[in-house]
Amino acid sequence: MPHERSRTQVERARALASPAEAKALYRDWASVYDADVYDTLKVTGTARIAALLASHLTDRSASIVDLGCGTGAAGAELKRAGFAHIDGIDLSPEMLSVARSKAIYRHLFAADLLAPLAIADNAYDAAISAGTFTTGHVGAAAMPEIVRIVRPQGLIACVIAQSFWQAGGFEAMIRELTKTGRLRMLHDSLEPVRQDGPLEGHFLVLQRN
Repeated sequence: MPHERSRTQVERARALASPAEAKALYRDWASVYDADVYDTLKVTGTARIAALLASHLTDRSASIVDLGCGTGAAGAELKRAGFAHIDGIDLSPEMLSVARSKAIYRHLFAADLLAPLAIADNAYDAAISAGTFTTGHVGAAAMPEIVRIVRPQGLIACVIAQSFWQAGGFEAMIRELTKTGRLRMLHDSLEPVRQDGPLEGHFLVLQRN
């Protein structure tokens, strides 16, 4: 049954212990990922964070990097909002293949967000992440590198799972980056990430100083 399969795959995703496990999961999941996550589980967080970024980033010619872009759902929302210069990064070649088929992105890169990125300083006007900062995936150690590749006054829009807010180090990292003046908080809300779901995600829009 699709619903049972979807929940099983999400449980596997939240229990990932290594990049190798992540690659294996998403290799097998890529072809039905959109159906499972958006049609069956009714995930709304991706569209919501894209709308938040679009409301703060008025320049539709801005360059945006989609972190953990997966099959391209966030990129599709940004394209519908009028953005045309979008790049994507993901660990899974198979997920990137699905994203590539949608003709949304200028460039797609296979990379681990917890490793140094082969991207120049200040390369992007904005970064977006949906579904990546969650249990079994990418923790707060990725944030300094993300800040590095966004230009001064650029934006970072992301969803962080409530269950991972403290455990993944995000509460402490965001507090430190804002306290030291590297980032400024423009939006912070706790909202559902699924249709009619509980409050499961911190939705943030941050500006690099």
